[in-house]
Amino acid sequence: MYTVIFDLDGTISDPAEGITNSINHTLVELGFQTRPTKELLRYIGPHLNDTFSELTGIQDQSFLADAIKYYREGYIQVGYKENQLYDGIVEVLSELVSAGSTLCIATSKRKDIAEKVLEFLKIEHFFTQVHGCDLHQSKTELLQNIISDPVLGKQPVIMIGDRDIDFLAATEVNTPSLAVSWGYGEEKELAMATKTVETPEDLLKAIPLHAQTAR
Repeated sequence: MYTVIFDLDGTISDPAEGITNSINHTLVELGFQTRPTKELLRYIGPHLNDTFSELTGIQDQSFLADAIKYYREGYIQVGYKENQLYDGIVEVLSELVSAGSTLCIATSKRKDIAEKVLEFLKIEHFFTQVHGCDLHQSKTELLQNIISDPVLGKQPVIMIGDRDIDFLAATEVNTPSLAVSWGYGEEKELAMATKTVETPEDLLKAIPLHAQTAR
């Protein structure tokens, strides 16, 4: 019925504990002081190279490669397990699939790490495709890949996320988007979406009203 593209962090699950712990682990390894958890929540969603460049003030690519290596050491060993599904999400995913929709993931995470999270949360079976940006692709490219699919692109498409990169990408590929209020986007970011929903259950009402055939 629909092709529904979900962001992962802050949309399907709350990754705050694992991501902030992994960021602080990285800062220590690099010789920097740790930051308060609340200060790090804004880095849930953006690319890792942007995160560590901003936190350290260093843009050297070799340095950032080391930062990402340390981050992934912590996240792949422990951090991905510090992930909690938002209440009501499983029911929404189940109902969408039962109604004939095709679900995809488009995340800033590396594809294999995203798959690891989905398997840990026991929801991998809901998703037909998992697309990850890693460090070299934009979310716009991920959405373009999905809507260019000869099957998925023929169905009405919609993007669901919580950060500005989700809604900007959707706009760039001429696809509507839904912002979820329970994630980590600020009000000005959510305003970039076609509509904001307050609860997972609201998605089931909003998707039929706003999804459209990709062009």
